[in-house]
Amino acid sequence: MKCCIIGLGVFGKNLARDLARLGADVLAIDRREDNVEQIKDEVGAAVVMEFDDPAPLAHFPIEEMDAVIIAIGNDFEHSMALTVKAQELGAKRIVCRVLSPMHERLLRLLKVDRLVVPEVVAARGLAHSLLMRGVVDGFDMGNGHSIIEASVPALLVGKSLTDSAKDFKKADVRIVTIKRIRKGVLGKLAKSPDTPVKRRTLGIVTMDEIFQADDIFVLFGPEKNLLLFLEKYSGA
Repeated sequence: MKCCIIGLGVFGKNLARDLARLGADVLAIDRREDNVEQIKDEVGAAVVMEFDDPAPLAHFPIEEMDAVIIAIGNDFEHSMALTVKAQELGAKRIVCRVLSPMHERLLRLLKVDRLVVPEVVAARGLAHSLLMRGVVDGFDMGNGHSIIEASVPALLVGKSLTDSAKDFKKADVRIVTIKRIRKGVLGKLAKSPDTPVKRRTLGIVTMDEIFQADDIFVLFGPEKNLLLFLEKYSGA
């Protein structure tokens, strides 16, 4: 997959890194040389381009990109101009960071494929983590449903899906997968006070998988059901 990211602020830079780690061929563009320098060794190509004139965007193979992401975070006019230029150059898919309600309205009129408000996504995740016991992250799926990451409820530790299937069914909550701490040599935890905990995703959870105390559940369901489920089985 080929992606072009225009705007390397905090959002654009992290998105470029994440896409590159997932195997995408990333072209990163920013008007600031220091932003380009910070990421040039982590992506396929990183270049400096002024945003005042979108015409130089034609020098890049925009029509070959599977997605063009306009990630500019503080300049309405430049974001709009580059979005229009990307459309003119035949971009297959355009994703734009939304800067204001008016910006969103104009982007919708341009029929941009996807609109993103990073602050809203972050706020929703924080709201989930503040209101639901043990939640470390969350994503609003719409219509009152969410996907959340939460520490395994204390009363489920040592059980399997076979043991607790009735509990999940009664709560109308689904377990998507489990994120488990990676083990080092001789079963020691692969972590130290100076490094973040590394986890692996188990994939589809088998019926006999035993839930461990350090597990992170990835759960899906109605938000109110998720809240009640975590409260009920937290053991507090």
